[in-house]
Amino acid sequence: MNSFRFHYSIWVGTILLLVLTINSYPEEHKVYNLEDSLEIAKQNNLSIQSAEQVLKSAKSQIGIARASLLPRLIANGNYTYFKDVQKSVISAEGSFGFPSPGGEMDAMSMPSVDNEAELIELEFGAHHNVQGTVSLTQPIFAWGRHYYGYQAAKLQYQASEKELDAAYEKLRLDVYEAFYRVLIAQEFVKVANQSVDLVKKQLQIAEESFVAGVTTNFDVLRAKVQLANAESQLIRAKNGVITAKNAFKTLLNIPLIEQVEVSGSFKIPEVEFKLDALIKIAQDNRSELSRSRLNEQAGEKQLSVSKTRHLPDLSFFSNYQISHNERLTEMNRIWSLGLQVNIPIFDGFVSRAGVKQSESILKQLQLGTQQVVSAVEFEVRNAYLSLLEAKTIIDVQRETISQAEESVRIATIQFENGLITTVELTDTQLALMQAKVNRLQAQHDYVISLARLEKAIGQKVQ
Repeated sequence: MNSFRFHYSIWVGTILLLVLTINSYPEEHKVYNLEDSLEIAKQNNLSIQSAEQVLKSAKSQIGIARASLLPRLIANGNYTYFKDVQKSVISAEGSFGFPSPGGEMDAMSMPSVDNEAELIELEFGAHHNVQGTVSLTQPIFAWGRHYYGYQAAKLQYQASEKELDAAYEKLRLDVYEAFYRVLIAQEFVKVANQSVDLVKKQLQIAEESFVAGVTTNFDVLRAKVQLANAESQLIRAKNGVITAKNAFKTLLNIPLIEQVEVSGSFKIPEVEFKLDALIKIAQDNRSELSRSRLNEQAGEKQLSVSKTRHLPDLSFFSNYQISHNERLTEMNRIWSLGLQVNIPIFDGFVSRAGVKQSESILKQLQLGTQQVVSAVEFEVRNAYLSLLEAKTIIDVQRETISQAEESVRIATIQFENGLITTVELTDTQLALMQAKVNRLQAQHDYVISLARLEKAIGQKVQ
């Protein structure tokens, strides 16, 4: 018994040790670069999956519209069992129950029930009946109604393709914004850490100067307040990273519990462009414009369909029918063919109302195209101006960082020698931190403005 308890304790201890060992390993953080993020977003993003399903539905509509141009073949069959069949009694001399020539129907004599030899009982029909029919129908002429519908379905499918392209372009911009939002949040943490380190160094100098009797307690208190403010900024910066990562993971449809990191830099590509040329490129390449124009063409086809609904149409039909029962010695076979003309005479003004509705829808689509043209031009101009603004700020900030760093270095030496106060040193440090933040923000704005401009024109900026 004691041996069992001893071995049992060993096994339990081993399992607990393994569990603690596994849990002691740090959770692996998956690192995403920009290309990986774009690819994963295309595969996992729910908006893209929804747009793909819309495209599949539009493709199915082409098959439905094509079916109206093709022959329609229908086969049906039935079996019927009659427990009792219809019977009739006739006179052997009455020509199967009909009056004799020259006689009147109402004066026709009935056979005597006493003379059974004069009566004949007949059954009409059969107990077991089998019937089958095959019907073929082919539209011949309908004023182009079916063909216009087929063309409209194809145009709507092409419009759905452009809608998917537009969804990809928007997703690309969303990924850019989410990715660089995480990146700049991480850079802000680095700047906040540097600020904390500088203020800690300032506090140390102030305390040493106070002990040496060079400065008053005011400089120490001021440095402590500045340190508390810097640490608060660091906390906010770290929380900003968490928020940005959650938005990034939501966009890529990654579980929020998963730990991720992003790897990249704010590269500033040198590009040359002219506004008029960019607007022209957008009008030619933008997916939303192509989709709107295709929908407009589909609306024209639907209007043509509506205008033919009050006109007659011609179709060909053919039927082949078979039937059999136990009384027949040979199966009945009947084949027929012909032409059918449908002539609408009065439909309660439905066709007229349908034409007006199609005209209104087409007008809405045309107005929508004009709105998209204006919106695209506005988007291009706005992205272009934002890009120029960010580029100008970057050029201005190019020398600011080095100058601010040199100012902090000189101010620190002066503070150590008692030549300036804590307030003056703090001002130079704040100026340095602000310069770094401004440069990071300008680099972020430039990259995002370039991505917005590429989305606005529908292609990469050369």
